[in-house]
Amino acid sequence: MKSLLISIFILATIAFFSFSSSKKPILDLEGLKNATKVGFSYIPPGKTVLDTDTITCEGFFIAKKEVSNFNYQEYLDDLKKAGKMDEYRLALVDSAKWNSTYFQGDKYVQHYFSHKAYKNYPVVNLTRQQAEKYCEWLTQVWRKYTKNQSLVVRLPKRTEFLRAANGTSLYRAYAWSSPYLRTQKGELMANFLEVDGGAITRDTVTGKFKVVTNYFDLIGNGAEYADVTSPVQSYLPNEFGIYNLNGNVSEMIQEKNIAVGGDWNSPGYDIRNQSTKKFTEANPMVGFRPVMTFIPIQK
Repeated sequence: MKSLLISIFILATIAFFSFSSSKKPILDLEGLKNATKVGFSYIPPGKTVLDTDTITCEGFFIAKKEVSNFNYQEYLDDLKKAGKMDEYRLALVDSAKWNSTYFQGDKYVQHYFSHKAYKNYPVVNLTRQQAEKYCEWLTQVWRKYTKNQSLVVRLPKRTEFLRAANGTSLYRAYAWSSPYLRTQKGELMANFLEVDGGAITRDTVTGKFKVVTNYFDLIGNGAEYADVTSPVQSYLPNEFGIYNLNGNVSEMIQEKNIAVGGDWNSPGYDIRNQSTKKFTEANPMVGFRPVMTFIPIQK
């Protein structure tokens, strides 16, 4: 059984990183596309809309899936193996944050990061600095296996996130080519907080609508048994092959103090491509996905 688990671990690692076994450095774009095709999508240069401005983005690679608990555990295991115990302790997930909001998730505190049932769910409860340290580690991993020192893994810029989410369009509401949250068959396109009409009221003073119930009321008495996030490969990918750009977890970006794309606790309007939310500390609603830039070495 132990040998079987080791084999599964090795195969999963190879599948995520899609390392090249070539002895020669991978210096060209096509070679890197091939080496990263399992874990990353290449986004070609193009224009995107940020608020009301049209911005031109250079080409870049972006992870097809949000960083999972399994991916982050690999990082922790590597720190421990290298004897970097101070860095290891600083990198630990703060699972207690599941109880830091109105959402009281005791079972998530105990099991979400550590239980194998959640290994393919997005890692959460990390600070921006912890995510950046993970990206630094992943940079070194990729440089080692591609023998290319020009690779840099980092958090995406907001314009890069929008370029990836908008797909082949200049602008769209969501990462799929429809303004609706369900397919024609009624299937949901993302993981978000569905608010029933019975939970909405109009403020008689301001005239604005507001939700009058809490999360537990919205999903019923079985809330303590309900999963909030979805696996990192859920729903349909967009035309670039990227999953969960809207909903599931909001995602950290290079710009400080905000996360983008909405999450499991966001109503439908707040999981749009352009959506942002305040992010200043680790919490259960925010995760991340890295991008990789590649500067060809001049011969």
